[in-house]
Amino acid sequence: MREHWIVADVMTTHVLTVDEETPFKEIVQHLADWRVSAVPVIDTHRRVLGVVSETDLLCKEQFQVAWKSRKRARRSSRKVHAKATGTKARELMTAPAITVHPEASLPAAARRMADHDVTRLIVVDDEGKLTGIVSRSDLIRVFLASDEELQRRVTRRIVRYALWDDPFTIHVEAHGGVVTLSGELELRSLVETTVRLTRTIDGVVDVVDNLRYAVDDTLLPPFHAAMS
Repeated sequence: MREHWIVADVMTTHVLTVDEETPFKEIVQHLADWRVSAVPVIDTHRRVLGVVSETDLLCKEQFQVAWKSRKRARRSSRKVHAKATGTKARELMTAPAITVHPEASLPAAARRMADHDVTRLIVVDDEGKLTGIVSRSDLIRVFLASDEELQRRVTRRIVRYALWDDPFTIHVEAHGGVVTLSGELELRSLVETTVRLTRTIDGVVDVVDNLRYAVDDTLLPPFHAAMS
C-alpha cells in the first residue's frame, strides 16, 4: 500500500478540451456549460499545447475598455494585444501550460501552484499527453480522511514500520485531523522522530506531542568520544 497520495489519486480525468481552431465564442460557451474557468488546448495526439482561461478571454474586454477611454493601444503588451484581437484558441491560449506529472506528490503539486500563482494544474504523462486536471480543492481532499483512518495510518507507518516498536507502547488518537501521541519510548530522539514523521502523513492537520522518554540521548556524548 502506498504511503502518500499522489496527483493521480485526486485529479479529475474527465476533462473538457478544445483544439487550436476552436472559436472564441465556442470556448466561452464551453466554460459556461461546464462551469469551469479554464480549458486545455490539445492537438490530435492529446498533447497539451496551452490553456485558455477566463483571464485570457477577458483581455478582449480590457482592450476594448482601453480604446473607449482613448488610451493608446500600444500601452498594452504585445501578448495582451494578441489575445485581445484573437479569435481562436491558438491565439488566445497561454503557452506553455503549467503542468504536473500524475505521479507527483500532493505537496509538490501545491508548491507548483503557489510558485506559478495558479488555481489548477494540467496533468500530463511523460509524452506531454493530457491525463487529467487537478485543482486546489482536489489537493485538500486528503484531509477528508476519517479520524479512524488517520489513526490506522499513523499506527501502521510510524509505530510498526518506522520505529519497530510495540504498538501498544504508543497510543494514537485523532480528532478533527489532529493526532495526539501519548505513551513512552526509550529515547528522546525516537520521540522527536515519531512526531516529525507523523506530521508528514497525508491528512494530518497537526500533532499533539504527549510522549515521554526514559533516556535523553541528545545529551549523551558522541559515540566516537565515548570510545576514545
